[in-house]
Amino acid sequence: MNNAWKITLKDLRLLYRDQRTLAILLLLPLIFITILGTSTGQMFSFREKAKRIKVGIVDADQQELSARVLTEVSMVDALEVVEFETLEAARKRMEQGDFDVAIMIGPRYTERVQNLRLGDLLAEKGRLKDELDSLDVQVESSAYFANAKQVVEKLVFGFAYKTFVPVILQRDKKVLALEIKREAAKIDREAEAAGELATQATQELRALGGERADAPVNETNFVYQIIVPSYTVMFVFFIVILMARSMIEERDLGTLSRLRMAPISQASTIIGKTIPFLIVSIVQTLLLFVAGRLFFSMSWGVLPFWLIPVVFCTSLAAVGLGLLVATTARTDAQVSAYGNFLVLTMAGLSGCLMPRAWQPELMQKIGLTTPHAWSLIAYDQLLTKQYPEISQVLQSCGMLLLFATVFFSLGWWRFRSLS
Repeated sequence: MNNAWKITLKDLRLLYRDQRTLAILLLLPLIFITILGTSTGQMFSFREKAKRIKVGIVDADQQELSARVLTEVSMVDALEVVEFETLEAARKRMEQGDFDVAIMIGPRYTERVQNLRLGDLLAEKGRLKDELDSLDVQVESSAYFANAKQVVEKLVFGFAYKTFVPVILQRDKKVLALEIKREAAKIDREAEAAGELATQATQELRALGGERADAPVNETNFVYQIIVPSYTVMFVFFIVILMARSMIEERDLGTLSRLRMAPISQASTIIGKTIPFLIVSIVQTLLLFVAGRLFFSMSWGVLPFWLIPVVFCTSLAAVGLGLLVATTARTDAQVSAYGNFLVLTMAGLSGCLMPRAWQPELMQKIGLTTPHAWSLIAYDQLLTKQYPEISQVLQSCGMLLLFATVFFSLGWWRFRSLS
C-alpha cells in the first residue's frame, strides 16, 4: 500500500499542474446549471418568481357579472392575464406562443346567470350541469398546455360560481337566506374544528420528525434542487475521459511499462492510479453543491449528512467506469469516442438531461441500467423530499457500489493486457 500511496501522490501532482482541465470540470457544469436555471424562470435574485401561466381573456358580455369573474381571475398570482377584444385575435396570439390559455366569456353570460334558480346550484341535471358551457364560457389552450386548460376551466367556473351565487340568493333571500346563514355558521364551526385537528396533527408530525417539518424546500429555488444534482452527476462521469487520457499518456511515455516492471503489485498500481481521480471527483461534487448553495440558494435537504455516502458511491462508480474505459481504449481518439458516447448516452437515459419524473415509465425503467439514475434517485430523496425514504437512499448506494464493483472488476482484468 505504501507504493500505491506514492503513485497516488505522483498523479495528484500531475493533475494539479493541469489546472485548466480541473477548472473545466468545475466551471462547465456551473455554466450549464446557470443557463438551465435561468431559462426555466429562476434567476439569481431570491425574489424572482417562477414562470406564471399566461392567460388571454375575451369579455364579449361586458357586464358587471363578467367583470367580477375577470377581476377574480386577475387576482391569482399564478396567472398572467392579457385582455383581447376578439377570440380570433386571442387564438392567433396563442398559436404564436405569446400565452398558454384563452378564456372567452360569451355575450349571453349575464343572461344565463340571471336565468339560474336556487335549485340549479345543487342539482346535478340543472342548468349548470355542463358547467362553463352552460354559462356561455369557453376555455382553449395550445396542445402543450392541455392539462393547464383543465385547471383553468375549474378555476374559472369556481370564480363564476362565487360571483353569481350572491345574485341568486338576493332574489330568494326572504325564503332561504336565514337557513343558508345557519348552514354557513355550521360549516364554519366544522372548519374550525378541522383546523384544530390539522394543527394538532402538524405538531405531532414535528415532534416525530424533528426539524423536518420546519425545513420545507423553497419554491423559488426548487428547480436547482433538480438541476444541480442532475448536471453534477453527468459531469462527475466526465472523469472517465480524464482518467483514460491520463492512462494512455503514461502508456505512450513508457511510464506505465516501467511501473509494471517495478517490484510493485498490480493491485498497488491500480489503486494508486485510481485514488487521485476519486479524490478529484469527490471534491468536484462537493464544490458544485457548495456553489449551488451560495449562488442559487439551493437547499441541502433535511438530512444533509446522508449526501456524503451518495457522493462517495457515485464517484466510486464513475472512477470504476473510468478504469474500464482507460483499459479498453487504445488511442486518444478512442477515448473521446468511447467516453463521450458512454457519458452522454447514460446521461440521456438516466434523467440527467431531462428530469426522470418527465420521462415515460418505460424510459425510467431503462434508465435504471445506468449508475446515473440510481444516483439521481438518492439525490431526489434527500434534496426534494421533506421526509426522505432512507431505504431508497441505501438501495441506490448499494446499486452504485454494485456498478463500481463490476466496472472495477472488468477494468482490473483488462489492465493485464496493457502494454
